[in-house]
Amino acid sequence: MASYTPWLNEHGALVDYAQTAKPPAKDFYQIFVSPSEVVYRLWKIVPPTRPNNHPAPSEVRDNWEDFKNDERLHSEIQRVAGDVTVDWLVNIVCGHLDYLNRLPKNVLTKIILMLDLESLAHLSMTCHLFRELCSSDEIWEKIYKIHNKQPITQELLMLVDQKGWKEVFFTNKLQLQMQMRRVATGKGAKQKK
Repeated sequence: MASYTPWLNEHGALVDYAQTAKPPAKDFYQIFVSPSEVVYRLWKIVPPTRPNNHPAPSEVRDNWEDFKNDERLHSEIQRVAGDVTVDWLVNIVCGHLDYLNRLPKNVLTKIILMLDLESLAHLSMTCHLFRELCSSDEIWEKIYKIHNKQPITQELLMLVDQKGWKEVFFTNKLQLQMQMRRVATGKGAKQKK
C-alpha cells in the first residue's frame, strides 16, 4: 500500500468534510478518512414539535477493510451524501486516491495553462476545486497574456475590473476595442465634471 503521509491534511485525514444532508433531510454529517479508518458522524435535525427532538449525535468507526463491506454504513452515507460519495470513499479505501486535486495550487495552475480551451472547459466540470480554479481571474489573465500580444492598457484594465479576464478574453477584437473606447470616454467625461 502506498504511503499517504504527503497527502494528509492538517488533521491527519485524507478526507475531512462536513455537510448538510441532501433534501429533504436537514441532518448534518461529517466524513473523516484517516490512513487507517473511516469515521462517519451524524447530527440528526428533528423539528421541535416532535417528541425526542434532541437526539444524541451518532458516530460509526470502521477500519478500511470493514468499511469496504459495511453495507449499512454505505446506505447511510448514500442517504445523506449520495451514490457518488459512497463510490468515492470505497475507491479511497481500495487505494485509488485522486492525487491530481491534492497538488499545490501553483502546480495545478501550470498544468491548467498547458491545456487547450476545450480541455480547460472539460476540466472545470470535474469537481468544485477545478471549477473555481478554471474560472479564476488569475488563470484567465495568464491565458489572455499568452494568446493576445497587444499591450495591456489602462482602458483594458478598467474593462477587466468591470467584466473580468475571462469575458475580456472571449470578447472578439472589434468588440473589445469598442468597449475600451467607451470606458475611456466614460472616464474622460467623469474627469471633466
